[in-house]
Amino acid sequence: MKIYLPLLVFASASLSFAAAPEVSNITAVQRSGTKLVDIYYDVTDAENDSLTVAVQLSSNAGSSWNIPARTLTGDVNFNVTPGSSNHIVWNAGADWNRNYTTQGKVRILADDAATTPPIASMAFVPAGFSNPGKEIYSSAFFMDKTEVSKAEWDVVYSWAITNGYVFDNAGVATASNHPVVNINWHDAVKWCNARSEKEGLTPCYYTESGKTTVYRTGLSALDNNWVDWDADGYRLPTRAEWLKAYWGGNEGSNFFPWPSSGGSWSDHINGSFGNEKNSGDPWDDNVANPDFAWETTPVAYYDGGQIPAGVDMANDFGLYDLMGNVSEWCWDREFTSWYSLDESQDDNSKGPNSGLGRSRSWWGFNWNQGPSSGGYSNGSGVTFYYDDGYRDDISVQNFLGFRTVRSH
Repeated sequence: MKIYLPLLVFASASLSFAAAPEVSNITAVQRSGTKLVDIYYDVTDAENDSLTVAVQLSSNAGSSWNIPARTLTGDVNFNVTPGSSNHIVWNAGADWNRNYTTQGKVRILADDAATTPPIASMAFVPAGFSNPGKEIYSSAFFMDKTEVSKAEWDVVYSWAITNGYVFDNAGVATASNHPVVNINWHDAVKWCNARSEKEGLTPCYYTESGKTTVYRTGLSALDNNWVDWDADGYRLPTRAEWLKAYWGGNEGSNFFPWPSSGGSWSDHINGSFGNEKNSGDPWDDNVANPDFAWETTPVAYYDGGQIPAGVDMANDFGLYDLMGNVSEWCWDREFTSWYSLDESQDDNSKGPNSGLGRSRSWWGFNWNQGPSSGGYSNGSGVTFYYDDGYRDDISVQNFLGFRTVRSH
């Protein structure tokens, strides 16, 4: 039998997280006469919790983690038990056929597995890679199940303006249970801090790197090191976190949040499609309110009770409307070649500290867009559609809202 992938001997590598899991004694070798690679490692956890385990592979001794590692079995992904000689099998023939390296290296990343969210309106997003083809690792976090509604916005906003906060915009929406829109990036960031303080949590955003003054007023150009990333308060997701949440645990294998086969993007709502342009929902083309210009649906509208009735459209993490309804502000600054920057490849990437002007990122297409503007094919006839872009941080749009996250 002709073997296209030569013997790979991977150097050991380990990564430990402050949250407790510690990885050691990694070894990997290709099985003789096959395209399978056996990876062994030890992992300990102070609480002996079940873990989420991910694999990164390099062909250049770890300068970059550039080998796809998707066809994996064994002690990997979710619900991994801490122990010694844990075993993963990588099908290199499926992921990296007809390639060769003498500088292979493997890295095992471990994080706590499923954890009950701090509040019922949030979902747990486990650790893992944020984007097929872009091996950016994100630790576990909690995310709002839905976009922030106008009703939620108003409760925090009313508290905030009597407690030292100054916003540029009061926010608007089609109705109180629809996503709030027409708020700029700074409004969203301040709202996160206000929600944290209102609930007795530690705010994430400050006016300087010393993190002594909570960001409540003005249009400060916040840097990454002005953020307390370990605080228990609310914040905007990074681009990497948002994209990790978007895939819903189906990276490279499924189509979020719609089925992977059947129908076309020009079809109207059939219970399996979300709110995008001409989707046919009751608010489409101003059917519900001809005098109102926006066509958002209520948050979590596609929970199975939509009209016409259909399936619950939450993804596997329990998140709604990450693709459709409104686009969502994220933390990161704009940079033309963001994915090529060294810092973008770091674990828990927060994007560049400096960029083009004061633009900030957003993800997800919306009620005023179809999904034809961007996509990623997994090579098996399944296309993942998403949209992203940048807006000036003081821009307001009737298609742009947000949701919050909390660090795990």
